[in-house]
Amino acid sequence: MTSDAPGGRDPFSRYRDQLSAVGFKPSTTRGQNFLLDPSLHRWIAEQAGPTEADTVVEIGVGLGFLTRELAPRAGQLLAVEIEPRLLTIAKRELAAHDNVEWLEADALGGLGRSLAPRIAEVAEACTGRLLVVANLPYSVSGPLLAELAQLRRMPDRIVVLVQKELGQRIAAKCGTPIYGGLSGLMQSMFVSRSLRDVSPSVFRPRPKVWSSVIALDRREDLPGALEREGPRRRFALFVRKLFGQRRKALRRTFALACDALGCEGAVIDAQLATKRAEELKPDELVALWQCCEQTGGAKAPDEARP
Repeated sequence: MTSDAPGGRDPFSRYRDQLSAVGFKPSTTRGQNFLLDPSLHRWIAEQAGPTEADTVVEIGVGLGFLTRELAPRAGQLLAVEIEPRLLTIAKRELAAHDNVEWLEADALGGLGRSLAPRIAEVAEACTGRLLVVANLPYSVSGPLLAELAQLRRMPDRIVVLVQKELGQRIAAKCGTPIYGGLSGLMQSMFVSRSLRDVSPSVFRPRPKVWSSVIALDRREDLPGALEREGPRRRFALFVRKLFGQRRKALRRTFALACDALGCEGAVIDAQLATKRAEELKPDELVALWQCCEQTGGAKAPDEARP
């Protein structure tokens, strides 16, 4: 998504004229809805709280209105946008900010729909905090967040605007109907908070659903097994397979998840065998994955490699 900028910015009609001049029309497929509340992006930037010591990754720059708030605060800012016409306008509007690196790319343009390589490079080179701040397109929000969690250098904080339903899923409690693989994966690594809801009425064109701003802070008690990228990717694959048939008992889905990791002969505790994946808390998912890795003859299938 894209958004309006803080007070002092030119009227949105000027940007609308620029978009018309280059033949651009917002795509619902890509979630290109312009946010018209000029105070919200300032507030989002404040919630992320970047400093000159921090590196910020913004995905879905649009016309650069959130970028306008982030650039003066951050030490380095990687601004990613898939649409070249939008990026051209944003670069022209923010040419004075020399700490912004502009990247015309699909954020999920890496091998196997992983993150674009430059995002991983910037993350790994970060010496301060790594922050991800964005208005994410609805269609790719879930996959993007899952990939961000698997970066070799994990983000310290993620503050993003997403579809409200997705925000609720990420923060869902174990055992509730909307608790799923993404819930378990993200909560294993981050503390999730919903900061505020955003009405469709402030967007043009208007989406049919509400949005939410959520914050994900890296867990201080991150399980040691998830400190490294390789194991985190294997864990993510395990969770994805485990929830692939979420209504089935673990005696069946555990075997399938272990097979996906190349772990032969892994055995599940009899007390867990009758449970379903959706009944396991995030730390229990981590423990079950470790059981798979430790009791099975682990190989390294291509699908689980970083």
